[in-house]
Amino acid sequence: MADTIFNGTRLGIYVGGTLIAGATGSSLSMSHSLRDATSKDSGGFSESLEGLREWSVEGEGFFAQDATYGYDELFALYQSRGTVTLRFSSETSAELYHEGTAILADLSADAPVEDSTTFSFSFTGTGAINYKALT
Repeated sequence: MADTIFNGTRLGIYVGGTLIAGATGSSLSMSHSLRDATSKDSGGFSESLEGLREWSVEGEGFFAQDATYGYDELFALYQSRGTVTLRFSSETSAELYHEGTAILADLSADAPVEDSTTFSFSFTGTGAINYKALT
């Protein structure tokens, strides 16, 4: 059974095909808002129908100004207010990954005394997210 548990270290966040460097953690969240459909005919029970779906990706990492794609590039993306193709993936052939268009929603840096400087970020999806195999 241990061979089937996926090691989270293998998953990265890719912006336009480039891995966000120095990452120490990442997460993908998907939610489905529900519409209330409760009526007097519901017998005292709440009833729901489908509503909007949304997704987001969050991560954190070490701040390094010489990173290939790190805080500086994320800050430039924040400034541009643009959308990007975002991939949550191991980039290993034939493995499944999530991909969609997203907007950088949050970016922050933390610089504690005598400790490593880190940054955190979150993207919010705009439109559908796909789940497919890398070829």
